[in-house]
Amino acid sequence: MAGIIHKKVLLIGFQSNISIPQYFRELFGTAEEIRAKVDADHERIQHAGITPIELRLNPLEKEKGLQDLEGLLREGNYDAIGIGAGVRLHPEYTSLFETIVNMCRTIAPSVPVLFNDGPGGSAVTIERLFGIHIP
Repeated sequence: MAGIIHKKVLLIGFQSNISIPQYFRELFGTAEEIRAKVDADHERIQHAGITPIELRLNPLEKEKGLQDLEGLLREGNYDAIGIGAGVRLHPEYTSLFETIVNMCRTIAPSVPVLFNDGPGGSAVTIERLFGIHIP
């Protein structure tokens, strides 16, 4: 694991208590279950020597969220940027997802962008990128 010490990843997702379609709740769980999955995932990442920097967006406060993201990207030096499934898969927020991707590509063009498959899936995406196993 010595080769991955001091890596830093920015993980972007929605706040777990936002309104989402029922089929997302059926797939991912209640707000509390989602939060628990994300917290456990981030703890695993941190125990592997990788610093997860978390940005939890409220899509109803789009401008604030984009300003926060811009600030984090500019102060960054990230080894990867992860964008959560909720941000990508919610049809109502497709334009927000596009804006986030384009902002990442503009401000941090050399940083790889990762996509998880749902709450608790960021460690797997990091494993894929860095070619490591996160216990």
